[in-house]
Amino acid sequence: MSIELWIDRITRLWEISDGNGGKVRSFRVYERDEFPESLSQFPCAITYITRYVPEYSLGGPLKGHYTGRTEFHLTASVSKAKMPWLMLFLARIRNAAAGHMSLWGTVDHFLLTEEGIQGPLQMAYGNEEPHLGFVVNWMVKADEAGEVGYQPKI
Repeated sequence: MSIELWIDRITRLWEISDGNGGKVRSFRVYERDEFPESLSQFPCAITYITRYVPEYSLGGPLKGHYTGRTEFHLTASVSKAKMPWLMLFLARIRNAAAGHMSLWGTVDHFLLTEEGIQGPLQMAYGNEEPHLGFVVNWMVKADEAGEVGYQPKI
């Protein structure tokens, strides 16, 4: 399945509890045109692709190997007092990813890469002041044999 059919399922994964009675705001990519130029709300998550490697051969499978990143922008400042709260996101993020390894049946697999979850880090996005968050590195393997123009040899 091509990217527009599954990437917003990843964005839905990241609508996890913030531990304060709310949820992380995770911006959609294709379902709604809301990819932000700048941030107006914390905590939030921004998801995008960083690499695509197609796998194909004569008469063989057509698979797409995607690597991507989700930036979790969690605080509006760089206050170290938020570190205990931030560290709780490690398990929340891991559990969300591990709980939906096929993205509800749309891909062969969705996994965190060996770079995993990086942070807490000082981050910046748009014109905002530096703030704290995590970078989550993930990969998707998708069956793209049904894409237009691909006809496997029978």
